Amino acid sequence: MNLRSFFKQCHDKEVFKMLSIYVVSSWVLLQVSALVWKPLGLPEKTVTYLILLLLISFPFYILYVWKAIVLPLENEIIDLDDIEKKKKAAFKKGYFSSLGVISVINLVAVLLIINNNFTNTIALPKVKQSDKIAVLKFGNNTGDAAYDIISKMTADWIMHGITENKAGQVISNEVVDEYASALNIKNKNGDVNSVVKEYLMPSKIISGNFYLKNNKLLFHCTVKDGNKDETLIAFETNQCGTNDALKCIDELKEQILGFLMTEEMLQEKPPKYDAYKYVLEAKITDESEKHIDLLNKAIKADPGYFEPKVLRVAYYYNYGNYQKADSLLKAIEHDSKNNKRQLNLLNTYRALLAGNNKKVYNTTLEEFAMAPFDLKSNKSTMVVALQFVNRPQDVEPIFNAVKMDSMDIQNCQDCINRIYVKALADVELKKYDVVIQLLEPMIETVENPFFKKPLIASYVRAKNDAKIDALLNKMQLLNKLVTYQDLCLFTAKEYLLMENADKANEYFNKIINSPKNTSEKTMLAEAFYYKNDFAEAEKIWKELHAQNKENIDFLAKLAICNLKMNNEKQAEKYLKNLEVLRDRFQFGSIDYAFAQFYAASDNKTEMEKYLMKAVAGGFLFTSQTFQNDPHFIKYKDTPSFKNILNYWH
Repeated sequence: MNLRSFFKQCHDKEVFKMLSIYVVSSWVLLQVSALVWKPLGLPEKTVTYLILLLLISFPFYILYVWKAIVLPLENEIIDLDDIEKKKKAAFKKGYFSSLGVISVINLVAVLLIINNNFTNTIALPKVKQSDKIAVLKFGNNTGDAAYDIISKMTADWIMHGITENKAGQVISNEVVDEYASALNIKNKNGDVNSVVKEYLMPSKIISGNFYLKNNKLLFHCTVKDGNKDETLIAFETNQCGTNDALKCIDELKEQILGFLMTEEMLQEKPPKYDAYKYVLEAKITDESEKHIDLLNKAIKADPGYFEPKVLRVAYYYNYGNYQKADSLLKAIEHDSKNNKRQLNLLNTYRALLAGNNKKVYNTTLEEFAMAPFDLKSNKSTMVVALQFVNRPQDVEPIFNAVKMDSMDIQNCQDCINRIYVKALADVELKKYDVVIQLLEPMIETVENPFFKKPLIASYVRAKNDAKIDALLNKMQLLNKLVTYQDLCLFTAKEYLLMENADKANEYFNKIINSPKNTSEKTMLAEAFYYKNDFAEAEKIWKELHAQNKENIDFLAKLAICNLKMNNEKQAEKYLKNLEVLRDRFQFGSIDYAFAQFYAASDNKTEMEKYLMKAVAGGFLFTSQTFQNDPHFIKYKDTPSFKNILNYWH
């Protein structure tokens, strides 16, 4: 039976009529439920559940139409000749074949809906204006600069109380100062207040001041409406001795939390004055040794003070001393109490040290939800989204939480870092024009070589060769040789990813043909290596390996060079040396090196096995790993490789 005859019989037997009744009724039901679920207090996913029910029911309804409508009509006709019997059998076959196809399509649709709505996905926190509370630095009206630290301490302690008791999303004084600095505002109260209102848009603004009277400190505090600039409450004056300022601060915090209808306190008592002072100094110093020394002094001055302890864990983690960080983290865990924010921070570092990148992202998002406007916290969340869980699509919403209009980018390092991460994410999303429009004006005003890499990647992938040459020639003319060679190497690898070996070799040769002893050895070795000149590359890798026996990358490259030169026994020796280096805190780096080796030997099964282990171990997604690593060119578009990239999704 042809399709036309089948459709005609469906029409004659009123099949289409019955199906249209189901479709129209379903559409009306969905429209009504979309309007009434909220007023009726139904769950937010009510409409989703209804869609699933209607999709699942549709094949059963088609079966019902057959039994209730079509079959009785078929049975009415008794005397059939052979031709009619064949037509009847053909119609039945066509009907149930159609039912099978529709059932499969519905099943796929149901699975997609379930996957998108009910699986364990990561949702970005929503920032609501009604939850934002700006806490400004308290004014020191004593006339004595020695009391300036109390201004900062008062605001900080109030901020901690609000955050930990989830009374709202806090916009701290540091955030306000950072915005004022980025916007070139010189600490004028009116201008700073305009920053708070225009850029941060809080629902409430907490501010105050303190002064000295008869050797006592008197604290005033008000809470204002962030939109109308009206005073919501002015608290009674708190007073205490000059050596007992923390008592006033704690009482003031209690009053504010009571007004904001909070539930419980963050800590039983504020930190000791000296300990708090050391932490403040540690945060502003750029010297690593001084930073850790001040944190140790703070902990010694107040052993119960949580913040310097977790900052000390962060210090050792960031410097790669994971054993020390882990030891300090365990010491904190024994002392920690059931405080939600403290536990969240501890969970973040546990996950970091365990290489559990999804948990790192979940806990980072919780911290981001508490302080989405803090530039450092915002930047960190962007980095985790991109490099830890390979979710470049999440970066833009996080980036947009901070308003960038009129900021002085040149004098705001966190702003520069945020733009850089945003550009890397856009490269992964193939938004090359967006990256070019964003970064081209910036490289003229901001002296940051990092900006040039996502810009070059966008040029290469958008096939804009002329702009690459202009950019690199300018770097060469400025006599920034190391930066120039690094960018040449990056450009060459990008061309390899585009499977343009001739163009890639052109840039590798710029490094190889540099004047003698001017090329950094690692870059020179990589240039020979990616040009497939494994003999020359091996000579340099051997020299580098002799200087650093535990460098994982050197061993992997030596193993691959020997493999390509048919020295399989030597390659195996290097692999064994690589295996010996396995340690607890390597976050998948050994497995990633093995994956590169097996990719070079065209062993897809072993390559994917080790690459999956690398991801599970916490290896990061960067602009030069996984899909951006030339070792995996042949495999990066395969479904199994993409499945590895989505491991943490």
